[in-house]
Amino acid sequence: MPLVFKEIKSEDFILIRKWFKNPHVKEVWENEEFEEPYEEYIFRTSDETIKQFILYYNSTPIGYFQFYWASKVGNNWWPGIDPETVGIDFYIGETSFLGRGIGTLIILNALEFLFKDKSINRIIADPSPNNLKIIHLLTKCGFQSKGEINTPDGKAILMELKR
Repeated sequence: MPLVFKEIKSEDFILIRKWFKNPHVKEVWENEEFEEPYEEYIFRTSDETIKQFILYYNSTPIGYFQFYWASKVGNNWWPGIDPETVGIDFYIGETSFLGRGIGTLIILNALEFLFKDKSINRIIADPSPNNLKIIHLLTKCGFQSKGEINTPDGKAILMELKR
C-alpha cells in the first residue's frame, strides 16, 4: 500500500507551515485560530485522545490526518456522544497530489486503520456545508449525512460511518 500514516514530529512543522499557506488548505482551515503557535497546539493536544499524523504517499509527505475520541475532546464539543466514536480530519497539503484520487485512498486507509481497533464502532467527520468535495468523498467512501449541526467552528454537516 503506498499510503503510510506516521505520527507527527517536530520536524514536520516546516511542512505544515508550508501547507497552511496553500489556498486549498486555507479554504478548509480558514476558521482555525490558535491562541498559541500551531506547533505548541499540536504537541499540547497530541495524547491518547487526539492522534495526529503526516501522510506519506510512496515515501513523499503529502498531507495531514488526525483522529480523536469524540467523547473526550473540547469543552463538550460532542455532547452525549458514545465513547466508541472517533472523529477524523485531514487535508492534502501538496498541490501536485490534488485531483488524483488520493483523498479516497486516505479515507479508505483510515477506515481500515481505525476499525482494527475493536473499541471503535463509529467514525464521524464534520465538514463545512460549503465543502462539497469532502462531503462527496466521504459519501463515496460509505459515510452517511446526518444533517447540519452547529459546532464551535460554525455550521457543519455531520457525516458518520458505523462498523
